[in-house]
Parts: sequence; structure tokens; C-alpha cells
Amino acid sequence: MNHLKKRKRKKTNSSLRRTLLLIDGSNLAHRAYQKFKNLKAPNGKPTGLIYGFMRLLQSYVVRFGTSYVIVTFDTRESKESNFRVELLKDYKKHRKENKINMDYDDFNRQLRLVKRMLKLLNVPVIWDGVGLGHEADDYIGYLTLTYPGKVIIVSSDKDFCQLLDKRVKIYNPFKDSMIHYQTCSDYMDYTADECVDYLCLLGDKSDDIPGYKGMGPVKIRQFLDEFKSIENFLSNKKNTFKGIDYDGLELLYERNRELIDIKVALSRYPIKKLPLLKQKRKSIYVDKLREIFKKQQLMSFLTDEYMEPFKKLKAWEKGLLKSNLLDVVE
Repeated sequence: MNHLKKRKRKKTNSSLRRTLLLIDGSNLAHRAYQKFKNLKAPNGKPTGLIYGFMRLLQSYVVRFGTSYVIVTFDTRESKESNFRVELLKDYKKHRKENKINMDYDDFNRQLRLVKRMLKLLNVPVIWDGVGLGHEADDYIGYLTLTYPGKVIIVSSDKDFCQLLDKRVKIYNPFKDSMIHYQTCSDYMDYTADECVDYLCLLGDKSDDIPGYKGMGPVKIRQFLDEFKSIENFLSNKKNTFKGIDYDGLELLYERNRELIDIKVALSRYPIKKLPLLKQKRKSIYVDKLREIFKKQQLMSFLTDEYMEPFKKLKAWEKGLLKSNLLDVVE
């Protein structure tokens, strides 16, 4: 019996190591920047984003014990047409306006250093530096849908709840909570299956996506309890719900679904190239990393204890993904 128990435990550990840990790098960077904004090097330059990001990243690698980790960052503003802006001209407009309330020169300076450190740590990074038209959310969705094993997404972004299933979990670092497919409604106002419809009706203020006028959380809950989904409601023109115009909802749903539903976005606007920053070698650059940490006066990162978890990570290979995304999303 003891022998069988040992074998079972070994299998579980092996499965955990094959789990893909997807870090929403932009989400984590903003959190680190705000949480440690008063941290500065002796020369007066802020280092809070660097410290917070690298400390939290290492803690996730240790905590989840996976062999595969990828960090994604928001893309540079597209020189080509971003399909979401074509669908909604005011998409994320307020974010551009609110940049004046934040020192983006300093933020980007620290973020460039973080990306360099990740490269030296041999942590795969996805960042579209030329503007291919997709966002970090799309790349996280793409990787989640095409990776054949289990996935843990580290982000507080509510949009990712639509990706939850029996092999996908979300760790919310703001609330220190792990969200499973079955427990989504314990943390959100909707189940994983209701996520897209709920957000289509409510809209998303953070992305400047308008919802259906007059539909707040209470009325949306009533609507979904009665009809289960927007498609069910639209399947019969005789269906009625107080405050909803059939044709108006049909138009809003068509637009908002392309903006919010990651699977729909990927099927209609396929990712042709995965902007994965190249890894030069399998081992990490310990000496170069220590030089940077010393220069930034981040002395707690100079230890072998900090570096060791990154040495255990495996190099990313293209063959790890399923070959055809359409097999997954259609």
C-alpha cells in the first residue's frame, strides 16, 4: 500500500511541473508600481516596480512549482489597425487620457529593466513591440487554449474567467485567491459560463466598453436566471424583458462579444505570429543579474536562494502547443 501511495504522489508532482504558469505581466507591473511606489535607490531613482515585480514573480514560481512559465505584457500601440478600435473608436480611450496622472517615463524605464531581467533569468516573455494588432489578453487566451496541459493564469483581470474549465485556474494576486471553474460565482457575480454574456450586458468601464443602458448587476442577474444566455433570448423575437429592446440588444451583443469574448476574437482575428522574445540559452545569467541588482540596490535578490527556483524552469518550445487553434475555438 505504501508503495502505491508513493507512486500516486509522484504522478501528482509530475503533473504539477507540466502545468503552464501564465503571468499577466502588465497587471503585475501596475500592482508592483503602486504598492512599492515609495521605494527608491540611493541615487533617488524609484525601484518599486522592479522590486515588487521580481519579488512577486519569484514567489509565484516557488508557490506553484511549475516547470513552464511565460510572462505576457501589453503591446505597443499598434501602427497597424487594432480590430477593437475599429469596432469601437473610444476603446480604452480613458487610459490614454489618464497617463498624465502617472509618471509613465519612470514606469517604462523600470519595465524595460524588468524585461531585461526576465531575459537574463531565461523566463519566456511575450511582448508585441511593433504593434501586430492583438493584446496581451489575446496571447494569454491563445496560450491557454492551445496548451494541452493544465494552466494557471496569474491576474486580477475579470475577463479571464471566461477561460476557466477543468484544466484552467486563475490566481488573483490582489485577493490571494485561486478561482476554479466551479467556484467562479463565489468571487464574481457570474459563473464562468456566464462571464461573456454578463460583461457584454454590463460593459467594461476599464476598457470604455459601454453595456446595455439601464442594465446593472441586479437586472443582469435576473435576465440570466430567466434566459440563461443572450443567445437564448435572441433565439425568439417574441422573448421580452423589461428595459430591453430586441434589436438593440442584438447589435450590442454582436459588437461587445467581439470585444470581450477571447475565443470569438481569436477565431475572427487569428494570431498569425506569437511575439515570443527569443531565449539565447538554457541557463540563467547570474553574474549579469547580480550587476543589475547591485546597481538598483536590491540586495535581497543577490542570494542563491532567490536565483535557484528560476534555474529549475524549462526552456519553452514551440512543439508544446497544439498546432491548430481553430480546433479549439470553433
